[in-house]
Amino acid sequence: MLHALHKLHRPPHLTLALQEEHDAPALFSLIQQEKARLRHTLAWPDSVQHTEDTLTTIRKNRADFFAGRTAVYLIRWQGEMAGVASFNSLKASQGEIGYWMAERFQGQGIASQAIQLLIDSFTDAAILDTFIIKAATVNQRSNALAQRLGFVFVERLLAAEKIGDNIYDQNRYCLQRTASR
Repeated sequence: MLHALHKLHRPPHLTLALQEEHDAPALFSLIQQEKARLRHTLAWPDSVQHTEDTLTTIRKNRADFFAGRTAVYLIRWQGEMAGVASFNSLKASQGEIGYWMAERFQGQGIASQAIQLLIDSFTDAAILDTFIIKAATVNQRSNALAQRLGFVFVERLLAAEKIGDNIYDQNRYCLQRTASR
């Protein structure tokens, strides 16, 4: 069932697609363009030094998808690569959501639409019914996204995330959904 979810659409502009090996150069380039900004909210951007790093990650993400462990999608808006939306983990019926957007695509509701598409698709396929978002308390955009999509604040996790030399508390949000069938 999971394999059928390799490409998701929300007409007319949004497509989520599993990363393909041929996406590595463009994704690497986007990460390099966004690195200075991304390193403030994500732990991994500085580890991406070469196109081969991105290719290795894509291969791992694809293997993890087909093994049912994760689901990492490129966000395309009007055909243009805009970021990544993912289930960083898939366990039992629970998925932990992560995402990042290129700066020029922020503030247009694209991230909200992408995350809602993930939730709807995996709920309708009866794969997941519980969705988690963890956001550093200082990450106002991610906290707002969780609240806007109807996630409920569950708890604050102290010293839960290390980004660069900084350690942040995280807010943990949960959304429970059941398939509409």
